[in-house]
Amino acid sequence: MLISLDWLKQYVDIKEDIKELDNALTMIGQEVEAIDIQGKGLDNVVIGHIVEYGKHPNSDKLTLVKVNIGEEEPLQIVCGAPNHKLGDKVVVAKIGAVLPGDFKIKKSKIRDVESFGMLCSQVELGIGEDGDGIIILPEDAPIGVEYRKYAGLDDVIFELEITPNRPDCLSHIGIAREIAAYYGRKVKYPSVTYTEAIDPTTKVAKVNIDDKDRCKRYMGRVIRNVTVGESPEWLKKRIRAMGLKPINNVVDITNFVMFEYNQPMHAFDLDKVANGSIVVREAKMGEKITTLDGVERELTNGELVIADDEKAIAIAGIIGGIGTEITSETKNIFLEVAYFTPENIRKTGRRLGISTDSSYRNERGIDIEGIPDASERAMALIAEIANGEILDGAIDKYIEKPQKYEIPLSLEKLNKFIGKELSPDVVGKILSNLGLGIRTLSQDTLVVIPPTYRGDLTRTADIYEEIIRMYGFENIEPVMPIENIQAGKKAENIDLIDNTKEILREIGLQEVINYSFIPKNVVDILNIKERVIEIKNPLSEDMAILRPTLMWSVLSNIRDNINRNQFDLRFCEVSRVFSPAEELANEDLRVCIGLAGRPERTLWNPKPEAYDFYTIKGYVEKLMEYMGIARYKLERSTNSNFHPGRSAELRIGNDVIGIFGEIHPDVQEKMEIKRERVYIAEIDLTKCVKYMKNSNKYEKIVKYPEVTRDLAIVLSKDVLVGNMIESLKKVSPIIEKIDIFDVYEGDKIEANKKSVAISIVLRNKEKTLDEKEINSAIEKILATISKDYNGEIRQ
Repeated sequence: MLISLDWLKQYVDIKEDIKELDNALTMIGQEVEAIDIQGKGLDNVVIGHIVEYGKHPNSDKLTLVKVNIGEEEPLQIVCGAPNHKLGDKVVVAKIGAVLPGDFKIKKSKIRDVESFGMLCSQVELGIGEDGDGIIILPEDAPIGVEYRKYAGLDDVIFELEITPNRPDCLSHIGIAREIAAYYGRKVKYPSVTYTEAIDPTTKVAKVNIDDKDRCKRYMGRVIRNVTVGESPEWLKKRIRAMGLKPINNVVDITNFVMFEYNQPMHAFDLDKVANGSIVVREAKMGEKITTLDGVERELTNGELVIADDEKAIAIAGIIGGIGTEITSETKNIFLEVAYFTPENIRKTGRRLGISTDSSYRNERGIDIEGIPDASERAMALIAEIANGEILDGAIDKYIEKPQKYEIPLSLEKLNKFIGKELSPDVVGKILSNLGLGIRTLSQDTLVVIPPTYRGDLTRTADIYEEIIRMYGFENIEPVMPIENIQAGKKAENIDLIDNTKEILREIGLQEVINYSFIPKNVVDILNIKERVIEIKNPLSEDMAILRPTLMWSVLSNIRDNINRNQFDLRFCEVSRVFSPAEELANEDLRVCIGLAGRPERTLWNPKPEAYDFYTIKGYVEKLMEYMGIARYKLERSTNSNFHPGRSAELRIGNDVIGIFGEIHPDVQEKMEIKRERVYIAEIDLTKCVKYMKNSNKYEKIVKYPEVTRDLAIVLSKDVLVGNMIESLKKVSPIIEKIDIFDVYEGDKIEANKKSVAISIVLRNKEKTLDEKEINSAIEKILATISKDYNGEIRQ
C-alpha cells in the first residue's frame, strides 16, 4: 500500500520527520517496506525563461540560449534538443546540481562556447521516459521556483506492508487514524457539501439484488449533465502518487476516494445501461463480457455480476465492463458503492486471473457502514469538478447489517498480561484515541465497542494487542517473571520414539521423515478395508487423508530413490498413524522398515547379493532383541499387500504386533516400482510397549564350550518350519539356539516335500557336555520331528 505524506497531512497534523514517522508506523504494526523521497535528486533545478535564442556559432545542431532563472544575470546555456524556442518556459539544472545517476552539472565549454547549466528532459530528471526533447512548461510557470515544488515532486511516498486483518489501513484516512491514535491527535475528516436537484434518483434508475448471499449492501447515486475531461492538477498529483495514470476527472475521483476511504466504487455511463436498471445477479452459463482491460471473458462458474436488463456490465467488486465505461461523451453517471462478500471476490478473482485495486480491497473486507460517507464524498467531488447535477436521494439496498461486538476488558487481567500496571485513565485514553467505544461495567471491567471499520476486533485478546501497540512495546520493561522452575523430563512417548530411532540407526538403517497426509487412492493401492480420516480442505489431492499406515510413505521413498538410480536402500520411519475415533482420532506409534536393492559394492564385497526376505527378518529380529521382546512367534501372513509365502506376522499371544515380508508384485506395479524387489516391515510400537522389558540383565560369559550339530530334515511343504523350531527348543534344557541355514526343493527329494537344514547349538552353563548328553538331546529332537511333524532325516 502506497501512502503519500503530503496527502496524509490533509487528515492529521504531522510534525515528525521522515525517520521518526517511519519508526512510529513500524512500532504500531504498519511495517514500512520502502520510502521514496520524490525529487531528492532535484536540488538546484529551477524553472527558467528563454530570453535569447540563436544557433551555436560552431555547430549546426546545437543552440545557444540565455535563460532567466530569477537571478541578476541570465544563464548562457548550450542545448542540443530540437524542441525549444524563444519565450519557452523550461527546466534548468544549475551548476552544482546532481541529477539522478550521479550526473553532476558543472561549468563546461562546448565547441569553444561556455555553458553554465543544462536544459532538462524527463529522462535526465528521472521523472519520465521522454528523452527526445527538453521539458516545455506552460506559459504561467513561475520563473526561479524549484521545479520539484512546481511539479509536486516534493512528496514522500511510504510503501507499507498491511496485514490481511487490517483492510481499514489500505487508505489514507485509515493510516491517519493510526497516527492520530499513536500521537494523541485528532483526525480531520473531509468536509462534504453538495446540493441536490428536485428530480429523484428513482426516476431514472432502479436497483435489484437477486443474489443476497454475496451482496449485502448496494448504494447508487445519479449525477447528470457532467462534463468529462482532464482532472485538475491536484487530483492528477494524488493519482500519480498511487502509481496510477490519470484517466479523466470522473474515473480519477472514484480512484481518489478509494485510496482515501478504502471504499472501491464504480461509475457507469447511465445512458448505456439498458432501461437504467441495475441488477446484482449470478452470471449465466457462458455469458460473456469485455472488461475495461480490453479482454473478452467467458463466465462459466456463476460469478457475481452487475447487469442491466440485457447483459452483464461489470464483474462485481473487481472490474467494470467496457460497454458502460466513462468517456468524454458521457453525460449522465450512475455511481455504485457496494459491499460484496470477501470470499466471493477472492474466488472470482483467482478463477478469472484478475487482480485490481478494487478486488484487493473487496477481498479483504470493507466497512459496510462507511458506504454512505464514501458515496457522498465521491458524488460531491464529481459535482464540483465535473459540474454535475446530483439527483435527489440515494438508492440504498441494505440486506444484512454487520455483527456488533461488545468485548469485556478486565483491567487486572490486562495488567497481568502486559506485566506492567497501567492506570484506568491511560487505558481509557488509548481506547478513545483508537475510536473505540467504552462503557463501564464495574470498577475493574470495561466493555469495549469497536467501530465497524475495525472488523479485526472480536475478543479480549484483540483489545490487549491494541493497548500494547499504542502504549508502545519499548515502554514495557523486560522483567523476568518469578516462577518455581522444576526440572522436567521427556514424555514417555517422546522417549520411546527417540530410543527406537537410535536402535534403528545403530543397526544400519537410514531415517526418513514424511508428511502425515497421503493421497486418497492409497486406500485402493494398499487394499485398506478400515475407515480412514479424510481432510475436509486438503492442500492438494496428495494430502487428502491422514495415513493409517506408514507403508505407503516408505514405498514412495523407495520408488523415488530407484527412479534416481539409487539401489542401496535401507529406510526406517518412526511416526504416528491415525484411525477414526468418536472424538478427534486414535494415534498409534508405528515403526516401518523398507529395503530394496543391494549393499554398495566394496573392495571386500565386489558382488553383493540383493536384499531378501531373510534380510528384513534379521532387521526385525534385531529390533525385537534391542527392545527386550523375546517371546514372540512368527506365523505365515495372508496380508494381500505381501507376496504369499514370503511374509510373516509377529504374534505375542493373540496380539499381532507387526508384519514383514516381500511386497506383492501387484502393489509394486501400482506404486510404479520397477527393477527391484521391495521388502517392508511395519511394527506396532504402541502394542510392543507392554511386552518390553524395562531393564536389561547381564550374564557372565559362559566358560564351557558349545557343541554344534547340523541336521537335514525332509518335511512336507505345508509344515511351518518356524513353529517346528519353537517346539524343538523346548525338548531339552541344553539347546541354546536353532537356526535354519538352507531349504531345498528339487529332483533329489519327493514331490510336495522340502529339505530343511538346521544348525543346533548345545551348551551346558555348568559343565562340559559329554557324548551321552549330546546324543540324548539329538534323539529327542528327531523323535519330536518324526512324531509331531512327520519328518525324517534326509538320506
